[in-house]
Amino acid sequence: VLSLSRRLDSTANESVSIDLATEKPRLNSLTDQYGSPDVVVHAASRQPGHYTFHEFVKGNVLTTVNLLDAVKSAPPAQIIFTSTLSVYPQSATLPFTEAHPASSALPYGATKRWAEQLLETFTGSRVTVLRLPSLYGAGQGDSFIDGLAKVASANGVLELFSKGKVVRDALHVGDVTRAIETCIDKPPGQDFCLMNLGNGRAISTAEYAEALVEALGSKSRIVLSDRPAMQFDSYADIKRARELIGFQPTELRESLRRYRDELQA
Repeated sequence: VLSLSRRLDSTANESVSIDLATEKPRLNSLTDQYGSPDVVVHAASRQPGHYTFHEFVKGNVLTTVNLLDAVKSAPPAQIIFTSTLSVYPQSATLPFTEAHPASSALPYGATKRWAEQLLETFTGSRVTVLRLPSLYGAGQGDSFIDGLAKVASANGVLELFSKGKVVRDALHVGDVTRAIETCIDKPPGQDFCLMNLGNGRAISTAEYAEALVEALGSKSRIVLSDRPAMQFDSYADIKRARELIGFQPTELRESLRRYRDELQA
């Protein structure tokens, strides 16, 4: 396993510190040095936050352009791209299927969608796109589950906007790595395959909070506030992932107990 990342990775066989968006000549030289990879897992991204449009284009689009240019002369057998459910706009029809229009007006979702479209034009490799929900677990730090956990670990008050009725989709990162490993071992048959990952059911923020308080053994009080939440209801239909790669999300309370063990460690 060769890791290309801004930070060196001690878990890989070899690790190279590189900025994929700005160091294109160096990236090209790596393919000469190591040869064509068997599989590329493309997880480089500018995550949601207070960033400029230019920063989102650089982190989500230029990284993809440069990576595809670097491997086009000797394409890998498979490219797996971690995209996002944020490509879907607000809709009265839930859950989102892969056929749902992807047209986010926000820079993060829009630039991740552009990266998907670039990958769809690439020839020579099987391309698998996994649209992911919010993630939590070891190595994560800024999801809404992480935010709730910080307050609950301190036994603080958990205030949930829109009376805790907002539907969110969130997975433990272990479910995603398991799906990626399955795609590597048994690639989906199509040249271009797009799949949603998620819990597969509507879970409110109140249910997340209650399950998290239970898992952590927290004394936090949950307050259902009338203040409107900024997020809209969102969760994914995962039928395609179930059929193609046997994806089965871990039950919520079991996932949160695993997360608790990680936090305690």
